[in-house]
Amino acid sequence: MLRVLFLLSLVSIAMAGEVRYDLSQFVEQGMQNDPQLEETRQGTQTKKDKIRALKAEAILPTFYVTMMVGPAPGLKDELDGDDTVSVYDFSKMGPFWGVEAKFIQPLNFGQYNSGKKALEADLQQKTFEIENKLNKKEVELQSYYYNYLLALEMTRLAEDAKKRVDDAYDKMEEALDEDDGAVSQMDFLNLKAKMHTVKEGVVDANLGMKRVQLAIRFSLGLKEGETFVAEDSLLLPRTERMPTLEEVRSLTSSTHPELKQLEAGLKARRVQMDLAEAKLAPEFFVMGQFKYVKSWAGNRKIMQKDAFAEDAVNKLDGLIGVGLRYNLNFWKNWEKFRASRTEYKGLQLKERYAEEGLVAKAEEQYYQLQAAKEKMDALKESLRASESILKGAAMQYDLDKSKTGDLVSAYTQNVSMKKDYYFAVCKYNVEFAQLIFTMGYSLKEFHSVFNN
Repeated sequence: MLRVLFLLSLVSIAMAGEVRYDLSQFVEQGMQNDPQLEETRQGTQTKKDKIRALKAEAILPTFYVTMMVGPAPGLKDELDGDDTVSVYDFSKMGPFWGVEAKFIQPLNFGQYNSGKKALEADLQQKTFEIENKLNKKEVELQSYYYNYLLALEMTRLAEDAKKRVDDAYDKMEEALDEDDGAVSQMDFLNLKAKMHTVKEGVVDANLGMKRVQLAIRFSLGLKEGETFVAEDSLLLPRTERMPTLEEVRSLTSSTHPELKQLEAGLKARRVQMDLAEAKLAPEFFVMGQFKYVKSWAGNRKIMQKDAFAEDAVNKLDGLIGVGLRYNLNFWKNWEKFRASRTEYKGLQLKERYAEEGLVAKAEEQYYQLQAAKEKMDALKESLRASESILKGAAMQYDLDKSKTGDLVSAYTQNVSMKKDYYFAVCKYNVEFAQLIFTMGYSLKEFHSVFNN
C-alpha cells in the first residue's frame, strides 16, 4: 500500500511540472503570456492619453488662483504741501490676505471637435494595426506547436530507426561469427556505413526539440521546472475545413484589419486637414481676471471694517471680455494644411489598390496552401507504397537471409519517406495558419466563422 502511494505521489509531482494545451489553448495562453505582446498592446495607451489630455483642456485650459496671507503695515495721514496723503505706518502691523484669479476659455469649439475626432480616428488606426500584429503572432505560435509535434515525430522515428538498425547490426554480426553463408562481410559493412545517417537523425531530432521548447518557454512564460506537453500526441493534418477561393476573397475584402486601419487613417487625415484649415482663421476666447487684497490694519485712526474699501493696501479689481488672437505666421499654418492635404490624397490613392492587393495576397496564399495539401497527399500515397515495399522486403528476408541489402534499402527508403511526409504535414498546417492571418482573422475568429 505504501509503495502504491509513493508511486502516485511521484506521478503527481511529474504532472505538476507539465503544462498541457491543445492548439487553441496553446495559442490563447501564448497571446496572454508573451512579454512582447504586452508591450505591443500598450501602443494604444499613448493615443488614449492624448484624447484625455484634449478633453481636460476643453474647459478652462488656463485657470489659476493664487492666495497669500501675512502681516501688512497700517496707514497714517501726513501733509504733503497742501495735500493730505496716506503713507505706510510700519509701527503698527495688521493681518493681510489677498487672492488673485485668472482664466481663459477658448471659444473655438470647432477646432476642439476636429482635434478630438482626429485623435479618435488615430486611436482606431493604431488599434487595427495592433490587431494585425497580434494575428501575425498567432501564426508564429501555431508554427511552434506544429514544429513541436514534428520534433516529437522525428525523435520517435530516429529512435525507432536506431533500434532497428542496431538489432539488424547485432544479428548480422552474430551470423558472421557463426559463418552463416547467407550474410556477407559486404552486407555488414553496407549496414554499418548507413548507421551514421541514423545517428545524425537522432541528434537533429533532439536539437529540434530543444530549440522549439526554448521558443515555447519564452512565449508561454513558463516557470523554472515547467515543461510544455501538447495534448496531441501525433502530427496530423489540420481538421478545419479549407475555405473556398470565393470565401477567401470575400472574407478578406470585408474584414481585414489592414483595410480597417486604412479607413481609420483616411478619416484621421481628413479631420486633420479640416483642423489645419480651421487654424488658418482667427481664434476667439473669453478672458477674465480678479484681484482682491484686504488688510485689517486700517488707517490706525478707525479700524477699517468695510471689506471692499480701497486704499494704498486694499485692492478690488477685475475684468472680463472677449478676445481675438490671430497668428501672424500664416505660412506656417498654411504649410501644415498642405502637408495634411497631401497625406490625405496619398491615402486615397492607396485605398484604390489596397483591397485588391490584400485579396491578391490572400489568393496567392490559398494557392500555396492548396499546393502544400497536394504534396502532402502525394507523399501519403507514396508512404503507403513504401510500407508495402518494406513488408515485401521483410518477407523476402525471412525466406532468404541473403536479401539483407534489399531489406536495408527498403527500410531506409521508408524512413526517408516518413520524414518527408511529416515535414509536409507540418508545412501544410503552418500554411493553413498563414492563410487565416492573410484573410485577416485570428484563430478564434476563424473557428467561429467556420463553426469549428
